[in-house]
Amino acid sequence: MRARHAERTEASGVGAARPIPRRNGLREEVYEAILELIVQDVIGEGSALRVEALAQRLDVSPTPVREALVQLEATGLVDHVANKGFTVARHPDAAELAELMDARAVLEVAAVRRAALAADSELIDQLADLLTLQERAAARLPSDDNRARRAQSEYLAADHAFHDAIFAGSRNRHLARLAHTLDAQSQRARQSSRRGVRDAAEAIAEHHAILDAIRSGDADAAEEAMTGHLRRVLEHAVTDAD
Repeated sequence: MRARHAERTEASGVGAARPIPRRNGLREEVYEAILELIVQDVIGEGSALRVEALAQRLDVSPTPVREALVQLEATGLVDHVANKGFTVARHPDAAELAELMDARAVLEVAAVRRAALAADSELIDQLADLLTLQERAAARLPSDDNRARRAQSEYLAADHAFHDAIFAGSRNRHLARLAHTLDAQSQRARQSSRRGVRDAAEAIAEHHAILDAIRSGDADAAEEAMTGHLRRVLEHAVTDAD
């Protein structure tokens, strides 16, 4: 499957990219657009990422595209070879993925502990809303192929936003910044899983436990719930990578 993605996108490296609307933070918008194409495996591993082609497709100048690719190189999603340009990096193997998830867990357990100690009402409401979105998307996962794909995308977006909100709620911008560096690879592993979402019920139950601990201000319970959640996510990710 990944080889077919690579063949389909090798010529231009742009896949189904949409033009970027004109607004502030253009480099960030371009970064997110290219990230989405890679994370969703629209541009397959090994495919060329040609600056001019991407710029034309996204309807932007080459400068923010080049800057975004340099930024993506720092995440490990993009490789750069002198005099050859940028390409999509290969998927991490099981051992590399385990190492990545271990580093992510160190940061996320620290973040959830701080979020529980803060017990911010706005964060609690935000997490509850995201859980509702995740549950609604999960209910549609067994549907027909097209609806299931949309539901999976919505489910994973809500899942990702839930974890992002906890980093923001930790009130430590450095934790959030460090996590962002690792985040792209984690998203890619989840989005490109050949087996789809197989753990929705478990993940949602674990998210509820995390939310309950934050709501009650129980830092130890929050840390325990997050540790168990990430351990199980790692087991699934490593199985899918084998």
